[in-house]
Amino acid sequence: MQRSVSTTVRVKLHSLTTRKADLLAREYEAFQTEVHGGDADLYSATDQQASKVQRQKDPNPDTEQPVVLRNDVFDVSYDEDTVLSSCWVKIPVYDPERGQGNSIWCPAHVPHKDEQLVREGDIRDSELVCRDGDWYVHLVVKRSVTVQDEYDDVLAIDMGARWIATCAFLSDRKTTFYGEKVRRIREHYKQLRKSIGKSKPRQGQQVVERIGDAEARKVDDRLHKIARQIVKDAEERNAIIVVGDLGGIRKDNDKGRYVNDKTHKMPFARLLNYIEYKAHDAGIDVQLVEEYDTSKTCNRCACEGVRETQGRFACPECGLDDNADKNGALNIGKRALGKFSKPLSEAGAGLAQPETQVIVQRDDEPANLSVSVGATPSGGTPRL
Repeated sequence: MQRSVSTTVRVKLHSLTTRKADLLAREYEAFQTEVHGGDADLYSATDQQASKVQRQKDPNPDTEQPVVLRNDVFDVSYDEDTVLSSCWVKIPVYDPERGQGNSIWCPAHVPHKDEQLVREGDIRDSELVCRDGDWYVHLVVKRSVTVQDEYDDVLAIDMGARWIATCAFLSDRKTTFYGEKVRRIREHYKQLRKSIGKSKPRQGQQVVERIGDAEARKVDDRLHKIARQIVKDAEERNAIIVVGDLGGIRKDNDKGRYVNDKTHKMPFARLLNYIEYKAHDAGIDVQLVEEYDTSKTCNRCACEGVRETQGRFACPECGLDDNADKNGALNIGKRALGKFSKPLSEAGAGLAQPETQVIVQRDDEPANLSVSVGATPSGGTPRL
């Protein structure tokens, strides 16, 4: 089965002249002003995108939004004859000296593994972002892939603050928890930034920026490993991958500074991007599934349950006592097959109608089956 899929490639801009860096910074700040309801001079096409973001997302005032680059006004070009860089990205900006829109060509570094994709794929609307003083373009590349249309199992993934990915097979409910190392990395660098900021107030900012780069590299490496293992598990069982859609998780979801820091900064989108990219290369389809009510509904009887703690789910109707994230993942898997019973559909959840055929062989709804190495299904801490 042929599918048209989009993959995001993170391209870093480098060796920028002072003028180009200033124009990028100016465009970025002007975009923030526009999306938060202000008025600023922007490249005309980018100004339209800012209005669209402001209208559709209504972002919180303290959040920064990536600059949307419309694909008809920016470009990616390769020139092997230039010494500075073989890849160049044309970015539309407003030039205050000219009083009108202009475009600047910026040297860029494309990860080696993504070069062929960028060269041959169809570049769509992308984003300009600033991270720790460095500029990146998140290129959205559209391509056609061949994926299977028949599967023997479903690998469902629930993403959350405690475990960045809880993966459960519907056939036997074997569950694997991922994210402990990601949490350790983030907590380590968080504490390191605090200590440096207090002890070296003058030089601290530069050190913190270098620390941020190191943290991003380590987290990214871990995300790649998680995605590879998930796809490998799906291949071994010929399973389609279904993921709970976390779109809008950061909007109107203020749960306090501590929880927000754990939830809002977790790299869910990046992990999903890696899973999709690796799965499609392996011929496995990935489907996003509406996550509404999956965390508080019993996967066995579809009744509303109780989460007495963050990690434990209990159902007062059928007696299910299980790990809460595992329960959510199984609900996501069932929703992908359109197997949720009436209470969830009445609550406003849209049931998936998959185009692919999935045949799941299993016994009648066991209460609690084993999870991965050392995990405790009642809500304890899995040892990864």
